[in-house]
Amino acid sequence: MIDTHAEPPELDAPAGSLWLALAPALLVAGLTFAVSAASAYAPPASGEMAVVFPPWIDEIQAFGLVPEAGGRIVGPSRFGNIVIAFASDPGFAARVAQEGALFTLKATGICGPAST
Repeated sequence: MIDTHAEPPELDAPAGSLWLALAPALLVAGLTFAVSAASAYAPPASGEMAVVFPPWIDEIQAFGLVPEAGGRIVGPSRFGNIVIAFASDPGFAARVAQEGALFTLKATGICGPAST
């Protein structure tokens, strides 16, 4: 007969060893997510792209900084600090970064043009 009131066996492993055992799997999962996100939103060398400015730069300021860097405004995005721009040459991303942009992304998905 099986004793259903028996105490469970005690585990000798310390609590932190579970995280240590899972660390390689979590690292691989995190790197896979980062690489896939980076490739999905990698900006083109030229053409339409989302230009991300710091949060304290509003849409009006961003609309003025993109032409100063040699780009054309395509339109607004869903966020006030992200502007959709058209770059005619590969040097635009570096120039707009000098104007204060944080980075550029592919103009798609959440960083795509705002729907009207």
